[in-house]
Amino acid sequence: MDKEETRAEPVKAGPVKPVERIIDLDILRGIALFGILVVNLYIFSNPLAILAADSGLWSEWYNQAYLFFSRIFFEGKFITLFSFLFGLGFYIFTERLKEKGMPVRRVFFRRMFLLFLIGMFHGWLIWAGDILAPYAVAGIIIMLFLYRTDKTIKVWMGIFIGGFLLLFTLLIAFIMWGMTIPDVAAGIKEGFVEVSEEFQDLLVRGYEIYATGTFSEMIEYRGEELSFAWSGMFISPMGIPFIIAIFLLGYLIGRQGLLQQPKLLRSLLIPRRWKLFLPGLLLSIIYASSYLYTDPVFFDNWTLLQMVGIIFGAPLLMLGYCGFILKWLEDNRGTTFLNRFAPVGRMALTNYIIQSVICTSIFYGFGLGLIGRFPPIFILPLAIVIFGLQVYASEWYFKKFKMGPLEKMWRVGTYLRRV
Repeated sequence: MDKEETRAEPVKAGPVKPVERIIDLDILRGIALFGILVVNLYIFSNPLAILAADSGLWSEWYNQAYLFFSRIFFEGKFITLFSFLFGLGFYIFTERLKEKGMPVRRVFFRRMFLLFLIGMFHGWLIWAGDILAPYAVAGIIIMLFLYRTDKTIKVWMGIFIGGFLLLFTLLIAFIMWGMTIPDVAAGIKEGFVEVSEEFQDLLVRGYEIYATGTFSEMIEYRGEELSFAWSGMFISPMGIPFIIAIFLLGYLIGRQGLLQQPKLLRSLLIPRRWKLFLPGLLLSIIYASSYLYTDPVFFDNWTLLQMVGIIFGAPLLMLGYCGFILKWLEDNRGTTFLNRFAPVGRMALTNYIIQSVICTSIFYGFGLGLIGRFPPIFILPLAIVIFGLQVYASEWYFKKFKMGPLEKMWRVGTYLRRV
């Protein structure tokens, strides 16, 4: 153990009721997986370039109404919840390593390296919309904050969020200023048109390759999609800076004594649920409404408003959701239903990958080949069916085993011993 770790004041772990704590977190994790599936199904049913290009499909009012609804209540909220829970998990994992006297940074780095490999395998061979590899990169970065003070962590959360918004605001201001100069404006427009055409070409080729291409052609095309996805991780509002900030938020809350107070989240979020939910809902409505005015490629003031709406709206609405869910658990309302999410959450890594396998089998040519032919209005019913199957499968699995298959592999690789 290095000197810094030796000097750090250890957090003394008191008696914990593990089942009570794990059930709360696993229920939330399972719910997060469902919400992620709902959002991802739109991307599964189209090439990844649908995020930056217009397919010309689904212009019917009911499909557009569903997409508006999804942007308000689903988009960004559940991946934020998943990130928040990752931050809480970082606290729990590192505290347990400290208690065991293990080298915290070395073991956690190994854990993140393995997650990166799993993510890249997932992205190259199954689906380019992978979030695991970016999580691993962000996870390595938050190791820098392991022994920092709460004040320092709060400052850096502000830097990651505020710095990104400041840079993007300056970029938009520069573009808007350039558009007032005729010669410069022509070059700016030409540049954005070229980028738009590239994304459009990527989208069109994606429909063809995923519908009729060979598996090797799909893998080659996914290389282009991964390049598109990773570039977005540094310029999109839900990218690496945002993920790091939400990781740190979860870690910061966990440090308040989650191991000693299994109901810490309940005490923090239940009293504040309406104060979190209502402004989060308002900002999410602004985010969804901005889609009526923004160009998927061109940056302008509407783009900035859209970014502000999701960067602040998603965490607020997510925490509001958590407050209501934990309130129902506290009051013993709907607990039978909510507890059904826990087994899925216990093997979140396995179920996340399984979702990709199921969905690519539905939409790609080697399966049902429904890519580009699945109206958004049917996304929520399909998500309920897929997730329902995962609920039953996870419940059955845990009657026979104690840990998900990928979770077990990940754990063995982390500790370098059988578990």
